[in-house]
Amino acid sequence: MRSTARATRTAPTRVVARARRGATARRADAPTRRRDDGARFARATRATRDDARGRGDARATHVARARAPEAETKTEGRGPGGAGRGGGESSDGDGDDEYVVDVEYPEWVPEFLRFNREDIATVLITFAVSLGFRHFVAEPRYIPSLSMYPVFDVGDRLIAEKLTYRFNREPMAGDVVIFNPPKTPKTMKVSNEVFIKRVVAVAGDTVQVKRGELFVNGVSRGKELKLEPIKYQYGPFTVPEGDVFVMGDNRNNSFDSHVWGPLPKNRIIGRATAKYWPPNKIGGLPSYAAASVGAPELK
Repeated sequence: MRSTARATRTAPTRVVARARRGATARRADAPTRRRDDGARFARATRATRDDARGRGDARATHVARARAPEAETKTEGRGPGGAGRGGGESSDGDGDDEYVVDVEYPEWVPEFLRFNREDIATVLITFAVSLGFRHFVAEPRYIPSLSMYPVFDVGDRLIAEKLTYRFNREPMAGDVVIFNPPKTPKTMKVSNEVFIKRVVAVAGDTVQVKRGELFVNGVSRGKELKLEPIKYQYGPFTVPEGDVFVMGDNRNNSFDSHVWGPLPKNRIIGRATAKYWPPNKIGGLPSYAAASVGAPELK
């Protein structure tokens, strides 16, 4: 009986002892838990402060953050080790690159179209250079008809340069030119369009079409571009000063000077120099006398 009673009294004592040890352990772990909680709170505070700092600048409302955690991704880096001014920085986000949009955009403008001032200036400069090159140096052109066959077929593309007549020489017989037709009663509706024809005579030359051939100053020029006998009569006509006389190589299918008169030189845009399309025709133009082949029969 004594033994039973002693066991009964000992059981609660053990429970109390275990509870005391648990409380003691929890008190011992409390500083560690407080340190962990404090560290988490500090990290959260730093993150909140960094976000608030990024939002604080009104110009950085639309900032696209480009994460670059490694030092070698910095502009100043010199290699995998991050040599240079950015090589010694850590990868905890302090060296992140930012794309700052310093222009206020309406809300409907998509994010990918929101450029900063530097990029806008780059685009504008590139566009201006492109326009300047096209206006002053050279431009591409497309052939829409058979009026210049066989040198140019429908769909051919060419480069017309604009420097020769500005700085080197005047247009001369044999040049293929692009131009705006003069404003005459027959060209009023197309005076702003771009034509391509060949110069066959310059100021002072006398042009005449007879017996199916072109004559310039009494000399036949039909042998050089013999497409088919010319079916009309023209002239004689003397080209005025400041003008040139242009005709399509495909004489019977060309709306040219024999219809609307001479072309003022100030209406010339440029001189065709080469074809770049189709690929099998890439290269310079044949000489005036070399293009003496037949044209397809047109109905």
